[in-house]
Amino acid sequence: MSRKTMPKDGQHWVAVALTRHRQPIGHALGESNTLAATLLGVEATASYWKQTAIEEYATAHPAKALHVAVAVTLGGIEASTSKGTWRNPSERDELYFEQLAAWGYALSEVEQIVVDGGKADAAQTAARA
Repeated sequence: MSRKTMPKDGQHWVAVALTRHRQPIGHALGESNTLAATLLGVEATASYWKQTAIEEYATAHPAKALHVAVAVTLGGIEASTSKGTWRNPSERDELYFEQLAAWGYALSEVEQIVVDGGKADAAQTAARA
């Protein structure tokens, strides 16, 4: 989120992620998406009726609307991962970590296992077909 400009495919990625990852993003939004607040550098606030810090940030920085959308999306997906994600990664997990890597994030060893494991599963499925 510290980039001045988002990746060129940022808008497209958010649009796809909001449909592909709708459940974890929706859940995180219902819980005030504290990870998104952290990514944006604002204090996580939870209120059903009042403005949240994320909303205040978006209002105060209209030119950063894509930053907010990416943070909310990333925060929602990231909140659905755990230390055990590498053991039973879903296609969504693989696609999420692949996107982070494409944007220049250096995957940890276990995050890379998620990506590599999905590719191995796809190769085995293709070999059987």
